[in-house]
Amino acid sequence: MCNGCLHKEYPDRGNTCLENGSYLMNYLCCASCHQRDFVLISNKTTAEEDGEEIVTYDHVCKNCDHVVARHEYTFSVVDEYQEYTMLCMLCGKAEDSISVLPDDPRQSAPLF
Repeated sequence: MCNGCLHKEYPDRGNTCLENGSYLMNYLCCASCHQRDFVLISNKTTAEEDGEEIVTYDHVCKNCDHVVARHEYTFSVVDEYQEYTMLCMLCGKAEDSISVLPDDPRQSAPLF
């Protein structure tokens, strides 16, 4: 992975977890060929381990195939919540949790 291609390593993305795509706002240019063009996705794999879906792929320079960053996205269901995580030098780090119930118990107002 290459920190010379990026504005910032692992920017905090809050709860924005990308299963696919690239965060181009964080992309300076390719440190190898010095071109600022599209970043392609290659070597994409999807695996399931212990009920957790794991998607990994490489962000590569369109012009010279330089590997800019490695992207990892995970999805799982824990108790009554869907859990998402993302970790990537280019796209950043993020976590999100969403209730599978119609009304999220964490969002309900206290009665007293």
